[in-house]
Order: sequence, then structure tokens, then C-alpha cells
Amino acid sequence: MSHENEEIEKNETNAISDIPAAETPAPEPVTEKPAGPLDELEKLRRSRQIVSAKVIKWANNGLAVELESGEKASMPNNHIDLDPDRNIAKYFGKTIPVRIINLKMEHGQPFISVSHRSVLEDDLKKASKETLETMNVGDVIEAKVKAFNIKDVIVDLGPGVDAVIHGKDLSWEHFNHPYEVVKRGQVLSAKVLQVDKKHRTIQLGVRQLTPDPYIENFNKFHEGDKITAKVMSINDFGAEVSIGDNITAFLPISEISWERIPTVDSAISNDEEFEVQVLVVDPKKRRITVSKKRLIENPIRQREEKFKIGSDHNGTIKEITKGGIVVAFEDGTEGFVPRRELSHDRIERLEDVFKKDKPIEALRVIDYDRRDGKITLSFIAAEKEAQRKTLKNYRATPRGSSFSLGELGSLKEKLEQAERNL
Repeated sequence: MSHENEEIEKNETNAISDIPAAETPAPEPVTEKPAGPLDELEKLRRSRQIVSAKVIKWANNGLAVELESGEKASMPNNHIDLDPDRNIAKYFGKTIPVRIINLKMEHGQPFISVSHRSVLEDDLKKASKETLETMNVGDVIEAKVKAFNIKDVIVDLGPGVDAVIHGKDLSWEHFNHPYEVVKRGQVLSAKVLQVDKKHRTIQLGVRQLTPDPYIENFNKFHEGDKITAKVMSINDFGAEVSIGDNITAFLPISEISWERIPTVDSAISNDEEFEVQVLVVDPKKRRITVSKKRLIENPIRQREEKFKIGSDHNGTIKEITKGGIVVAFEDGTEGFVPRRELSHDRIERLEDVFKKDKPIEALRVIDYDRRDGKITLSFIAAEKEAQRKTLKNYRATPRGSSFSLGELGSLKEKLEQAERNL
């Protein structure tokens, strides 16, 4: 580029820079937009404030209402109140308290929905809390039957407060369904059994207001009483027996017989009647225990008393074994005579000396085992005792005794042999 052209360009640039620049306009101050009615309603929705609404008409499966601020709103059917059988016409033209539960724009138009039920629920919670605060276990109150289920009764104690009466607390008598005892709408006197303030539940009882007729009859029986019992049912552990006044007692298998029995039905049968003795009366557990065997003298003790050690008995030979003989007595008791107790002399074959079914006398009891009732007998014990007494008398007799030397020698020899066999 030539120097002349450079000069011209420089002059033009300087000329442009000399032109004053246009002033930039200052930004306008920002002002807040005035809050609209929807903004105020949103605040009310978030804070769950209660507003008034006038019911205009029925519309869209609910009620069309007008808020106190002039906006139209909708109240769905399930937000009208708590009564499923409500008469919706009673609300027309009335102003009621509501809460805004939904607020949005649809197709450029505001959509508002409200709930009267929400307000009622709060009132019920408050009322129920006050009722729970004043209710204590043991109080007797009035309750109106509201509903049933298979076992229980639901009762109304006032606004927002329901209670339950379990079947076991409804009546002392047996029933299949609660409506056999009470009717819907019936007012009952009931006792407060339990109050759970945290979960807002109350449990009542009706039968607790009257004495238990079972226990009243129960108290007629005392330990040691002798009564008649009838077998109602049998199980592996004993039998349930009826003892009168609609009272059932338990007869354990161990109280049926003094002898060991393999099964209950081997000793007694259904509908059988017999005398029993009352052993235990437990009203708290509603249980009475009886015994059949206590009214019969214990045969084990009888046998023990009869077959005392040192007593003598007569019996019959029932069986001959290698070790001795089995003897039977008149009462059916059996005893055993060991081989060593049958004779002072050795016997090669017991069958040669003792015969089955033959009587045997002067058997002395030398041992009795209480655990199994085993009786051990001796055929020669009486003779041994007589010889000991004779020897004792001899030793105590002066020299002028009437015994001859021969008699004494023979007696001494027999005693020595008897002592060896012991």
C-alpha cells in the first residue's frame, strides 16, 4: 500500500472516533408481580388452612362449590364426609369448612379440588384423643353395638372412637356367633380391659361384669371329696370325666389303677361311671384333678404288709425251675424259693422232691423288694431258726441240763451245717 493511501485511512479512522457514542439506556427497576388469587390458594393448600365453601350443586361425581374468595372448586364424593350412606342433597346451599387438596391449571383454567372430610377427620381425632385421655382400665362404660365379625363385636364409644369386644370376653356361655348374644344397635354395659393410646385402640369386656358361673360351681368341689364321675373322653394321658354341675375333671392315667396299665382304654371305657376322689382344685387354671385308685387300698402296700420279712405262709407250687420253685398264694401273689432255701442237703433234681400244683407249707419270707414287689421265700428258714434257738438255750443252760451228749452233738452238727448253707 502507498504512503498516500495509508494517510487517507488514518484520517478516516480518526474522524470516526471523534463522533460521540450514543448513551446506553439504564435498566428499569424490577418490581414484584402482585400475588394472584391462585398464589394465595396455594399458600392455603400447603398450610392446610381451613376455608369456607358454599355448595352450589352436584357435579362431576361430587359437589360443585364456591370458595369464600370467589373461585369455583370441586369436591369429590369420597371427600364429602365419613358417611358411606350419606344424603348428598342435605349439603345443597350450605356453607361448610373445607381444605384445598389439589390446585393446578388445566387448559389455561384453574382446577381446584377441596375436602370437607379432611376437616371432619381432624375433629374426630381430637374427640377420640380426649376420650382416650379420660378412659382408664377398670372403668365401666356404655357402648353401642356397631358391627360384628365371626368372633368379635365392634362398638361405638362416640365420635371417632370404636372399641372391640372379643368373643371370649362377651359371654360366659358358649356361642357360635356374636349375634346370638347381642344385636346391632344394642347398648351394652362393658368394662374397660385395655387402652392403647398410641394406636388408639380400646378393648372391652362384658362378661367381666358378672361372676363366672363355672367357677361358682367349681368352688363346690374340695380336695378329698368323694364324688361320682362319668367318662366323657379318653386320650393317651388319661380321661376327661364329668363330675356334675357342667364341670369336667381330669383323671390322669397314673391315678386310674395302682397296677401299671398299658393304655387308658384297657382299664376304663367311655360312659363308664365310678367313684373318684378329688385331688387338686385349681380355679385359676379352671382345672380339677381326680383319682380313681385312691379310693381303693393300695394292693402293693397290702402285699408288703402281709408278706413282711419273717412271716410264714402256705402256698402251692406253680412252677419248678433250675434255680428254685415259684409258689402261688391264695390272693394271686407269687413268691420264689431259691434252690439253696429248699433243703439243707443238696438236691440233684428238684422235680424228684417237689411236684407242681402240690401244696407247700411253712414258707418264710426272707426278702421283699419294694421296687418290683418280688418276694423271696425259704422252706428251711423256720427250721434254721428253731435250731438257733435250741443252741442258744443250750449255751445258757447249766451243766445239769437234761440234754444228753448224743443229742447235743447231733444238734450242733445240724446247726453247723445250716450255718454253712446260709
